[in-house]
Amino acid sequence: MRPSSIAGVLSVAATMMGMPSHADDPRKEAGDRHRIDSGMQAVSIDTTIGQPGYGWRYFVDARKGRAVVISPKGDYFYSHGNGLTLVFKATGAA
Repeated sequence: MRPSSIAGVLSVAATMMGMPSHADDPRKEAGDRHRIDSGMQAVSIDTTIGQPGYGWRYFVDARKGRAVVISPKGDYFYSHGNGLTLVFKATGAA
């Protein structure tokens, strides 16, 4: 075996040995980062049965100018300051 081949094998082995020390659960990091970054606050509304908006849920992040609205059927609407856009249509199955 040539010295350059030995050096290549040793560098790959050293890299493989060092990987477990850098490994972590990426789902945990992603979840933590999402919770920290999320500035969404629930908006309470005072509506009764029969009034417009009854059963709808509203969330807003005023710092970033975005909002989420969830219909009673489960449809999700998103706004980034330019009106609501349907982003998820709930299926009729319960």
